[in-house]
Amino acid sequence: MKYLEINSNKGLFYRNGEGMVEVNKMTKEDLYALVNAALKEEDFEMTPYDEMQLQNPAHKTIYSHIYRQLEDICQRKEEFNDDLQTVYKDAYDKYCSD
Repeated sequence: MKYLEINSNKGLFYRNGEGMVEVNKMTKEDLYALVNAALKEEDFEMTPYDEMQLQNPAHKTIYSHIYRQLEDICQRKEEFNDDLQTVYKDAYDKYCSD
């Protein structure tokens, strides 16, 4: 599923319950949902950033930054999940050992 896309010269993101919304209307909750989806969803997709397809300067800036961050998260997904499991395992071992 596409969570971030360029369509009709606009940067758009997926907002649960509303569909695709322009990136300049993104809230911190929306950004959190995108990061969460990037880490958890197997079918997470994004349209690669292309400056020529975006006409609005605000959309260019917002889309490029979000795209780069989400791309990094997708590439490091295994690392994040491994770190998370280690944190929980260490806490479990510390507090649940006999």
